[in-house]
Formats: sequence, C-alpha cells, structure tokens
Amino acid sequence: RSEPFAWDGLTGAEGETVSVSIGGNELPFTSTATAPAFAGDLSGAQWTIDAEVSAGAIVLVLTAPDQSGASDTVESVTITERGSGYLAAPTVTLSAPPAGGTRAIAAVAGGGGGGVGSVNVTTAGAGYTSPPTISFSGGGGSGAAATADVSGSVTSVTVDTPGSGYTSAPTVSFSAAPAGGTTATGTAARSGRVVDVTLDTRGAGYTGAPTVSFTGGAGSGAAATATRAGVVDSVTMGNAGSSYTSVPTVTFTGGGGSGAAAAAVRQSGVASVTVTNTGLGYTSAPTVTVGAAPPGGTTATGTASLRNEVNAVTITNGGSGYTSAPTVTFGAPPSGGTRATGTAIISGGQVTGVTMTNRGRGYTSVPSVTFSGGGGSGAAGTAVMLNSRVDGVTITNPGSGYTSAPTVTFSASPGGVGWEARGAAVLQSGVASAMVTNGGSDYTSAPTVSFSGGGGSGATATASVVYGAGSVTVTDGGSGYTSAPT
Repeated sequence: RSEPFAWDGLTGAEGETVSVSIGGNELPFTSTATAPAFAGDLSGAQWTIDAEVSAGAIVLVLTAPDQSGASDTVESVTITERGSGYLAAPTVTLSAPPAGGTRAIAAVAGGGGGGVGSVNVTTAGAGYTSPPTISFSGGGGSGAAATADVSGSVTSVTVDTPGSGYTSAPTVSFSAAPAGGTTATGTAARSGRVVDVTLDTRGAGYTGAPTVSFTGGAGSGAAATATRAGVVDSVTMGNAGSSYTSVPTVTFTGGGGSGAAAAAVRQSGVASVTVTNTGLGYTSAPTVTVGAAPPGGTTATGTASLRNEVNAVTITNGGSGYTSAPTVTFGAPPSGGTRATGTAIISGGQVTGVTMTNRGRGYTSVPSVTFSGGGGSGAAGTAVMLNSRVDGVTITNPGSGYTSAPTVTFSASPGGVGWEARGAAVLQSGVASAMVTNGGSDYTSAPTVSFSGGGGSGATATASVVYGAGSVTVTDGGSGYTSAPT
C-alpha cells in the first residue's frame, strides 16, 4: 500500500530498519530485526515504508522516524536555586508520571564536584589602577570566573560564574599590580551549589510538569522546576469542507511550539444521489444499487423514498354562490415535506374541480382540503394520493475508495420498462482526516490547524497536544552538599 503505514508495538532506534513479510492477508505480521540492537519504544509511530518482492513474498522495509521531541517527554530542567555546601553532585529525582508513563531521569551537570562559591582576599595588594584579572587553576573543575573590586588595593571579589566539577578548592591567581605595586592574593572556597541538571531520560506520559527534588550530597537548599513541553498527537476534523479536487496542505500555527506536520486524507465515498428521473408506478420504495468500489474500497449503499404527493382532488360537494374561484388550502405535511397547492375551477356558482399547481411531497397521510372566499360556500373535496414516484435517496453508507462517480441503479417499476427511476452519484469532496506525521515540539497549547490548496474550502479541525516535562529550572542551589543529592 502506498499510504502511510501505522505499526503498533514495534520498537527500534532511529534509522534502523525492519523487514515485515506478509503472507496474503494473514495477521499478525512477522517482524525480523535487521539490526542487532533495538532501543526505545516507538509503539504507534508512523514509519517510512518501502516494498519489494522477495521469494514470492511481499517484503515491507520500515524505517523508524526521528523521535526527537517525542510526546510526553521531559524537555529540560532549569535551576531556580543553586543551594550551597555540595561537595559532590546530589541525586536528582523527577516525580513519576501517571500510570502507564515512564519516569524521567536526570543528573546534576558537571559530575560530583561543586563550583567556586567565594574568594577570600588574603593580601589586598597595592597600586592597582584598574581591576586585576582573576584566574582559577586546579581543583579538578573548570569554568569558574570572578571580578575584583579595587580602590588602589583589592577590596573584594565577586564570583561571576561558579564553574563546576571542583572536587577541591582551586588556586586563585591575580594579575600583577603595576610597577611599584603589590600583587593581591586570595583563596577560593567551593560553593557546593547545584549549577545545572542534565536530562538522561525524558520519560513519558506526563500530564503536567513533574516536581524536581535533590537528595544527598551533604548540601541543602537546591531547587528546580520542570518545564512541560508538548507535541501534536492527533487532529480531529470539525468540518470536512467541500469541492477539494486534490489533497490540501495542513498547517499548524501558534501554540508556542514548532515543527508539527500532518497529511490530509480526502474523502472517497458517495456524498449523495441526484434523482434525474423520478420514474412512475412504484407501489413501494425501489431498491438502490450503487456501482462497486475499486479494489480495496467499500461499496456505498442507500435507500430510496417515494414522494407521497397529492395527485388530484375529488369534489364531494360543489357548494353554491361562487362568483370567483375560491382559495384551495391543503393540510401541511410533516416537517421536511412540501405543502401541495392548487386552484379551484368553478361553473354555475359551484366548484367543479381543482387543478394541481404543486403536488407537494412527504405526506404520510391524506391531507385535508378546504375552500375559502370566492363569494360562495359549502364546497368540499378529498385529496387523492399518488405514491408512485421516487423522491430521493438517503446514503446509508458512503463507501470508500471511489476515484470517479459510480453508477446508480433503481429496481424496475411495476409500471413497466422505461418507467424506472434514474439517478447520478455525487462523490464526497471534503477532507476525511489529517494524519500527524510529525508531532513537533515545545507546544504549550494546541496550535491552530488550517487547510489550504486542493481546490476546495471550508475544512476545519482541532489539534490535540500531549505533554511531557520540557525543562527543569533550579530555583535554589541549597547549601552544604558534599555529594550529589537525589
């Protein structure tokens, strides 16, 4: 089949392939991994598919899609408080998702060491006309940076970047003072603060941002928040639209994310049948037969309904004194029907007949007939019903797979050859569905779905977004940690 192939329960890493041999229409399919290792559950994902014939069997080669930004995953962790006193990396724990999900796993970035928390000026030096450069060396870490405040001598040092990975206090060096001056000296103290969190496993199934906690490491006070990010999971059609002659383009806008994509699927069934000849002489609704759908499609079905119209009026009392034709009024049919109309014929002051101007339709019983005006009185009549013509066809199953309008045939009329009804099928021309081919990432709300091109208009749909935790922000680094907390 050339359309996208949905596979449930298959696992594999991005870029790996799987061969699926299909024997006739037998299910389930048998899969054989062509790569030795498979990692990451891609259940329900859309795979790229190529087909070939091998030893008389159809072999489908499926390629796993890019699962970056997959649904229900934790995107990142942001430190909100770095804490203090950590002598080793604390353990990071993200709360569990709802039942059926997978807990995200994260670790403090930079391993077991801490950063530089402060610099103690042991010798202020003298003769500085501008702040000296401060450098850090040793201690097993990297990335620390600081600036000095001077007033002839160094009065204080501000740590701008604590760095990470320091398992012992690094050596602090100040650039030399100008000629005649004295170079400052100082010692560094590790901060033991949590600087950053790296996500190892994004998890799955989160319906809200998980909580983040830090344990161990001999420190305290570290805090972080997880940011939930979502992907587009599905598209629900609101209005199929009409007049699409080709597949329209699906576009997602808004929602705070990007990258979502979907492929529209045009409707391919019978929308309606136009009765081109009502036929005559039917005593009951005829059978409707719609031409068979192409291979792989489903044949449409429908039922015919008769007009149930007023054919004539039988005058039961001509009345008297009529100087002009009285108004003829027929009782109304049920909702959805059309009221019959006619004009009275008078002769010698009496009503002698009624000429039908509209036979109406949809009557389920004989309507009343009344005469009013015309200067006379007493006229009466009864309606004569005619239920022998086809009024319309109700599609009970539109079918699928039609590429052109099928034939429509009505069963023969008791009136004889040439009296049978005729009709023409009208194919659906709207959008049946939109299949998400890429969920995108970072959506904080459902994006707007729009359809363009294809020659039609009016199709509408809404997107459904599934969320994972997007990031973790450290709100408080805490203090006193000597090893990485959980």
